[in-house]
Amino acid sequence: MNRWLPIAAVAGAFAAHAADPQEAWEQAVKAKGGHDRLHRVHSLAIYMKPAQVNLAGPPTNWLCVFPGRYFEFEGHPMSQHATVVDEPADRVATDVTGEPRGSRRLTPAEHDRLALNQIVFLLESAWLQPRPVEVRRNVLVVEAAGRTYRLFLNGAGLPERIVSPPVPGQKPKIQYEYKLQRYRDFQGVMLPARVASAGRLHEWTWDVDYEIDAKYNPKLFERTPNLADGPEPWRMR
Repeated sequence: MNRWLPIAAVAGAFAAHAADPQEAWEQAVKAKGGHDRLHRVHSLAIYMKPAQVNLAGPPTNWLCVFPGRYFEFEGHPMSQHATVVDEPADRVATDVTGEPRGSRRLTPAEHDRLALNQIVFLLESAWLQPRPVEVRRNVLVVEAAGRTYRLFLNGAGLPERIVSPPVPGQKPKIQYEYKLQRYRDFQGVMLPARVASAGRLHEWTWDVDYEIDAKYNPKLFERTPNLADGPEPWRMR
């Protein structure tokens, strides 16, 4: 059964400990499901359906295999694409609008995505534990994988907005911003059922469902993706 967190009832609990970043981080992790539960998550399928809003995102599916692999399918009518990322092999393969491409090396944005997948959806994992460095009111600053993240926490200690500013001196300059709402319990992990991603020119919003520890074929990450295989090719043998 899905569990809705009674945010109003615990709104004062987080504010009472706002001076200690480590304690604020521990509260956030506890609100997400706790260290032990989060560290047992090895894969996460993310099903992103366009929300009923003006700025709806395109149909998008992710399979995150922690810590270093992911698959993305984006079903935008004008530019569909499927991407396989295998960080241990430093390999990316894509199919853009029905044209499979050969392998290439990871870009900085694809490296960032490996950490983003863990921070945005889990906060921490068995492979990535961000370091809390500062907290002011409800904004907790953490560092992970070479980037700084500002977590705007609600009264329950769950992030309702995550911003990662550009890394000084790094080009291209990339900022990430996510808005996370409607938290629900998925097998003991609190996950946002509505997610918005803000870019320089647009903000896309999705209604989101999840499958924790989704079963997948490891050979997915050895193949060149093919849009003809559909949005969930990890189920193919």
